[in-house]
Amino acid sequence: MKQIGILGAGRSAGYLVEYLGEYCARVGRELYVYDLDFHRLQQSFFVNDKTHLVIANLSDLQVVSDILKNLDVVVSVLPPPMHLPVANLCLKQGCHLFTASYTSEGMLGLDAQAKEKGLLFMNELGLDPGIDHLSANKLFDHAKSLGLEVVTFESHCGGLVDVACCEKNPWKYKFTWNPTNVVLAGQGGSSIWKEEGEVMQLDGHLIFANAREIEVPGIGVFDVYANRNSLTYEKLYGLTKARTLLRGTLRRRYFCAAWDVLVVQGFTDSQTILFEEGVAGNVHPDRILGSESMSNVARNPNIDSAVNAQMWFLKVTGCSSTELWIESLRDSGVDLTNIEGHLRFLQLELGCLNLVVVGKTVAQILEQILLDRWALEANHRDEVVMVHKLGVMDKLGNEKHWYSVLKVMGEGGDRTAMAKMVGLPLGMGVETFLEEKHGDHGVCLPFDKSWYAPILEKLKHHGIIFEEHLM
Repeated sequence: MKQIGILGAGRSAGYLVEYLGEYCARVGRELYVYDLDFHRLQQSFFVNDKTHLVIANLSDLQVVSDILKNLDVVVSVLPPPMHLPVANLCLKQGCHLFTASYTSEGMLGLDAQAKEKGLLFMNELGLDPGIDHLSANKLFDHAKSLGLEVVTFESHCGGLVDVACCEKNPWKYKFTWNPTNVVLAGQGGSSIWKEEGEVMQLDGHLIFANAREIEVPGIGVFDVYANRNSLTYEKLYGLTKARTLLRGTLRRRYFCAAWDVLVVQGFTDSQTILFEEGVAGNVHPDRILGSESMSNVARNPNIDSAVNAQMWFLKVTGCSSTELWIESLRDSGVDLTNIEGHLRFLQLELGCLNLVVVGKTVAQILEQILLDRWALEANHRDEVVMVHKLGVMDKLGNEKHWYSVLKVMGEGGDRTAMAKMVGLPLGMGVETFLEEKHGDHGVCLPFDKSWYAPILEKLKHHGIIFEEHLM
C-alpha cells in the first residue's frame, strides 16, 4: 500500500489533516499534505510526526501528476473546478479519490474507466453535500424497516454564527466559508424542486424574494431558500413517488428579504465592471460620475489603487449615502419592515481599508466590503445547523412528520464548525475505505449503509449527533 495524500491546506483541511494524521499514526502509515502555504494549518491544528507538509504548486498539473505517483489514496480539498483534472490524473496514476464537492457531469463521465481500473472516486462526502446524505439515507432505511413510506422530504443546512457574536449585527451572519459563494448565491442556474406533486422552478435571482420560514425544533425560526436542483436526488434517494422534495440553505430570520434588496439593486452583479482598467491615475472623479452632484463625495487622490467607495455606491444606487438610499427605496414602494437595520448596518458607501474597484465587478466590490463587515473574529464561534423534515405514511394512510436536527458549534478561530463538518466526513470516509476494504468502485456517493453507518458512528464520538423529533 502506498501513502495517503491531501491536496490543499486551506480552511476545510484542518480537521481532515488532524484526523487522518491520528489514523496514520495509529496504523503505521504516512500522511502527506501538499500546498504552498501551511501557516493557517500550523497555527490552529495539530500536525503529528506522521504528517508531512510538502510545498507544491497544485495549479501545475504536472506537479500534481508527479505527486500522485507516490499516493494510493488522495483527498482533494482544492477548488471544485480542479477535481476533474485531478480525477483524470488519478486514472492515469492509479489513485483512489475523495472529495466533498458536488458530482459534476465530467466526473460522472469517468465512472466506467474508474470501475475498469478498480478505483473509487467518492464525491459529496463533506457537510452539504455529505453529512446530509449520510443522515438522510439512514432515515429512509429506518422508515422502510418500519413499513413507512416517505411521502415528503426537506433537507436544509446553514453555515451560521453564534448569535451572541452578532449583537450589533442585524444580519446575524459572518463569513465562515467561501465569501464568493455567498455573494453569488443563486447565480449558478435555476432552483428546481417538487412541492405537493408540482415541479417548481425559480430563476436564481428570485430565490431570496421567494424564501420561506421553517421552525427547527429546539432551535428556532430560520429563513430557507431553495438550493440548486433538488430533483437530482429524486432517484438517488428513492423518492420518485414523494410529493415533496426540497433541499435548501438556512439563514437567520429576515436575512433573505434584506439580501433580496441587494440583489434587486444590482449589488451582486458579477458581470458589470463600472470602473475599467486604464481610467485610474488620470481621471478626476467628476468625469467618472458625470453630472452627478459631488457635494457628498469624498475625493480620493489615489484613484490608481481604488476609486472611492462612495462613487461606486452612487453608481449602483443613484444615491450618495445609505440614508438617501433608504429614503429612495421606501419612496419606490420597497417594504423595509424588519430589514431597514440590515441595510443601515452595512454602510456600503464607506467602503473598507484598501478597497479596490478598478477592474472589479460590482459583486467583487461588495464582497471586499462584506469581508470587513462580516469578518469572523478570533474569539467568535460559528455554528452549523442541519434539519431533515420527513413526512412518513403508514399502510393505513396515516401521516406523521419526523424531524432530524443537528447543531454543531465551532471552537473559535480557524477551528470552525464548518471546517469540522467538511473535514471529518472526508477523513472518516478514507478510514472506512481502508479499514473495511470497501468493494465499491467507480464514481460513487455515500448513500449505502456500508458508508453511512460507520461514518455516522464515528461522527458521534466527535459530538456530531442528530436529535429526532416526532410531530
